[in-house]
Amino acid sequence: MSEHFVPPQTKFVAPDPEEVNPKYSRPKANPNFDEFDPASSPFTSSQGYFDITPSGDGGVLKLPVHVPSDPQDDMRQINPVEGCMVDVQYVGKLLNGEIFDTTRDIYKGVCIGGTDDPKSFMLLREKVVQGFDMAVATMVVGEISSFVVRADYGYNSALPESLPKVGVGDTLIYEIELMKFNPQPTPRFPSQEELAISKKERQEEAEEELRQNPPIPYPDRCKAALEEKENGNKLFQEGDYEGAKKCYDSGFVNIFIHRDEWAHLVSKEDKKMFNDVKGVLHLNRCMCRVKMEKWDDAIWDADRSIEFKPDNKKAHYRRCLIYTGFLTRELDKETKGAFWDIEKAKKFAKKARDDLDLAVSLNGGEQDAGMKRAERDLQNKSKLLKKYEGNYKVGQKKLYAEKMMGTLNEKYEKLKVKEAVKKKNKEKDELDDMPELDDSGDEEGPPAMPPPPPSS
Repeated sequence: MSEHFVPPQTKFVAPDPEEVNPKYSRPKANPNFDEFDPASSPFTSSQGYFDITPSGDGGVLKLPVHVPSDPQDDMRQINPVEGCMVDVQYVGKLLNGEIFDTTRDIYKGVCIGGTDDPKSFMLLREKVVQGFDMAVATMVVGEISSFVVRADYGYNSALPESLPKVGVGDTLIYEIELMKFNPQPTPRFPSQEELAISKKERQEEAEEELRQNPPIPYPDRCKAALEEKENGNKLFQEGDYEGAKKCYDSGFVNIFIHRDEWAHLVSKEDKKMFNDVKGVLHLNRCMCRVKMEKWDDAIWDADRSIEFKPDNKKAHYRRCLIYTGFLTRELDKETKGAFWDIEKAKKFAKKARDDLDLAVSLNGGEQDAGMKRAERDLQNKSKLLKKYEGNYKVGQKKLYAEKMMGTLNEKYEKLKVKEAVKKKNKEKDELDDMPELDDSGDEEGPPAMPPPPPSS
């Protein structure tokens, strides 16, 4: 038996307030009702009901009808708590015995019109009237009990349209059977007051954290990022491109600024300082990815670096290398016999040329050693592209002649043969339709003339 079960004729003792969830928002005492006196109430004095309300105001009275006694079943030893999904069968009656609501089809041998489908609801979440919630919270699985619910714990003011028999101030009598419940309660969604309190607490914690651990000044953060850049440069010189990239990544971590802070707290001068550092990190990480031939990642870094400093000749030179890499990747597909897009390759070649020309222009019109290598490589790839394009056009014409026109000529020849056969068959049909000539008298000569008429 549950430790919270209250046997008949025993006064209900309210549990520890810390164990009661939720703390009911409705008033525990209603001034419209007289103070509850168990001795004067017919339900408690003569019928064996007892009060289960925490305040002891007699708003909900209980009388166990059937109490299960199976100590082996754990579910018969505990009560459902707030948030548990419960399934119940019930019959609701008025004081005059008239049934106003039910889930049962047969009650005491009489059909009362229910469906026998249990009612499922989340306990103590105001899904039913308060008295019904309080009643089910005192039950165990398999228990059947009768409850008297006073109007202030039932339908005292808001009368449901689905229960036309219930009137204002009516006392309700429920006979409830707890069929089952889920012992894992659903967490309760916090109220607006609780949300406000939680938000205030988080703000206070954040302010205290800020006092205990003040943020690193922006110049120091940029300095740390540049130190990571120098470490990456050393690894790059040693050929460790992956290690160098990780150093540049760490540099970005040092200068990460949340967008809200960036928009409202960072000054114009500090933004320029951060952007200068970002441009350098993007430029160096771009070169690492070029060495590793990760062209798709490298182009992103190159574009970002140019955004921060449009007249950076190194950024345009490196973007030329990336577009040349894209072009090489497309040309390699030709040797592998894979499909590739000539127009896309021509676009890459043009972009590489534009970036290289701009880099030379920003360098005073002269090419340094790297630009000269890029120029030779781009020229060779462009010549190869023209060669492949010429081969493609020749192949395209041959294919057109052999496949498309050949097929059309073959169809035309077949059509001419078909038309000739059709014409011949038509002429034959016309000859077959002509009538036959009667030449049976040709052997005997012309027919004889009729004899002359007799003379008078």
